[in-house]
Amino acid sequence: MGEHRGGSGARGISKGPILVVVLIVLIVASFFGWKALSNRIDDQGQQAAGTCVEGNKTLDVTADPSIAPQIEELAKRYTQTSPVVRDHCIAVVVHGAPSASVSTALEAGPAASWDDAALGPRPSLWIPTSSFELAPLAGKAVINGDPRSLASSPIVLAAGPETAAALAGAASSWKTLPSDLTVALPVGSTETSMAAQAIAADVADAGAGPVTTDQVKSAQVNAALSARAVQFQSLPTPPTSTAEALGALSAGTPDSVKAVPATEQSIAQSANAAMTTYSPAGATPVADYPAVIVSGSGIDETASRAAAQFADFMREPNQSQLFVGAGFRVEGQDLPDLGAVSPAKISSTLKPASAETAAALGDIVANPVSPRSATILMDTSASMGTDDGGTTRLANVAAAVNTQLGRSPDASDIGLREFSTGTDGKPSERILVPGGSLSEPNRRATITDFLNGLRAGGKTSKYPALASSYKAAVDGFDAGRVNSVLLITSSTPDESTTTRAELLSAIAAAGNPSRPVQVDVIVVGAGDDVSTLQDVSDRTGGTLVRVDSTSDPALAATVTKMLS
Repeated sequence: MGEHRGGSGARGISKGPILVVVLIVLIVASFFGWKALSNRIDDQGQQAAGTCVEGNKTLDVTADPSIAPQIEELAKRYTQTSPVVRDHCIAVVVHGAPSASVSTALEAGPAASWDDAALGPRPSLWIPTSSFELAPLAGKAVINGDPRSLASSPIVLAAGPETAAALAGAASSWKTLPSDLTVALPVGSTETSMAAQAIAADVADAGAGPVTTDQVKSAQVNAALSARAVQFQSLPTPPTSTAEALGALSAGTPDSVKAVPATEQSIAQSANAAMTTYSPAGATPVADYPAVIVSGSGIDETASRAAAQFADFMREPNQSQLFVGAGFRVEGQDLPDLGAVSPAKISSTLKPASAETAAALGDIVANPVSPRSATILMDTSASMGTDDGGTTRLANVAAAVNTQLGRSPDASDIGLREFSTGTDGKPSERILVPGGSLSEPNRRATITDFLNGLRAGGKTSKYPALASSYKAAVDGFDAGRVNSVLLITSSTPDESTTTRAELLSAIAAAGNPSRPVQVDVIVVGAGDDVSTLQDVSDRTGGTLVRVDSTSDPALAATVTKMLS
């Protein structure tokens, strides 16, 4: 019989399988532990890449006040996304400042000339009203890249409903606006600059432009802009800004403007039952609010990249909808709801003119030429034949007068006379062109031909010539405008037999308080006594100005002042 194992002996368990199971568990645990550690390392690496290892950085943005509220809101949204640029955490701060002031400051050059107190910190990103304000910065190395629009609004006319309806019925363009329509043209206003370019482009038949400097120098453009500016500046209290003009129009202020060039958006924001809009036919100037990345001292690569990223952020559809809601237009989105104001239809967009052209237009608006009745009395004695900068005094004076004739409005009445002494030694005065309207065919050309044909010779006989011209001007007085005699003479003393007392007596005898004629005098050269001419000028309400050289630009400026 076989033997059985005793009941007290326990059966043994093999250790091999247990070790295998433990080993498998350890391998699995190690795998998952390694995987978790790997993921943690990856997460920590990503977090490290997104931290501000270079610290915080402020992106300074300057925006025109007309769009600054929307830019400020978008800056908050952008900052809340915790943007990181080149390991810097970016926070956007927006400052409002008039576009014209910022453009002037950037044009000045070095950052040291920037006025922080007036404009805030020098920005890395600038949003002006329009690309029209970028012209002075061309070639100044202050713009990085090609500015792109964030939003836009066309320049139209704010007007009363009846006025707007009449303009629409006549399909008025910028150049055919009624002559009795007082248009707001406050000096220094961005809207004024844009409207002036629109008027000039329409008058010069320049289409969508840009308007050129030669076109601005034309008599037609000068006359059209001068007439508008004179009409505006003749108001009892002309508004000093576009916003003030809109306020006066909205309030129905008597003896004030009847039409205000402004952005469609600003008009809609301030509109009431007394104000609507009219878009003149022709090319339309548009405020396109470009995002300008500023370059120069103090602006590094991080700031430039942050500016570009913020600009892109503002163009995202979800963000740019904020502009639309405020009444601006955004490319690719529906037209804004402007309430009672109907969005203008734009047939063509006016291209901005160069800085030189814009400055020339601004000068016309600031210093318009008023229609006047003037006799130009030219000294053609030998003293005016003196060489002055390579040409004669007489030739330089003729050129300055010709330039001003080109600026004078058609409504002006201009005559031309000259004087010296004849071969017999007696005073010689000739009426070259009798007084008459510059609107007459070829009148400007006729005056120019005579001016260019003047030759110097003989002695000066200014006293008898001035007495004769003054009497003729009083006799032919033209009511409703400034009447004057402009004497342009050398400082050489009068060589006629007429005395000082006789001249002053003749002026007094011819004068008539109800027919005021002022005597303006330009004296060329220095050294001799001009007290008699000064007395004549003072007694008639005129002005005497001495210029040392006819080659000096001051001559042209003086002629402009005397005939404006």
